Amino acid sequence: MKDYSALTLQNYLDELASDAPIPGGGSVSAYAAALGLGLIQMVARITLKRKIKPDLSVEEKAEEDKKRASLQKIIDEVEIVKKQAMEIVSTDPQVYDEVMGGYAKKATDAEMDQLLLKAFHMQAELAHEIAQALDLNGKLAGLVKGAIKNDLIVAQQLLRAAFQGAYHTAHINVVYIKDAEQKNKAEEVLAKTRLNFGITGAAS
Repeated sequence: MKDYSALTLQNYLDELASDAPIPGGGSVSAYAAALGLGLIQMVARITLKRKIKPDLSVEEKAEEDKKRASLQKIIDEVEIVKKQAMEIVSTDPQVYDEVMGGYAKKATDAEMDQLLLKAFHMQAELAHEIAQALDLNGKLAGLVKGAIKNDLIVAQQLLRAAFQGAYHTAHINVVYIKDAEQKNKAEEVLAKTRLNFGITGAAS
């Protein structure tokens, strides 16, 4: 299995547009998330790069230091999620192959449930992390000024699309789980994730 995250964007698009089933929606959702997260970091870093006015009062300097600390924290937190997302760009096709391989060899219901749960948890966790990143995007919007805030709107929409993709990719795996208890637990996770997405902040 190739490392899709290491491909150039053009090569990834060529693979995506082929008649092969991978990479598919789960990988693309992760890629979209990584792009949105990268934009968030760009905006934060550009804002950090701006020079501090030399004539600030003690209070203003303290406020500026606090702002810069918040910007760096956002950059660091987003970096973790971005790395996870790029891992899923390559991992999702592998997990898809495992699921389809299970069906091909006529695995037992219990075996298939484990494969489906693996696929579910990967995308459900991605959706959860994206929801948290959207909240960070909203916080960042309050720390930046000027036209660069438009990039946060783009980031927001990429992350929203990525969330929907990850959420629905997680959900489709739940549909085929046979064990009622496992299915119910997975549905509860999705319900909480959906609620979390509904209350996240947004750039404006």
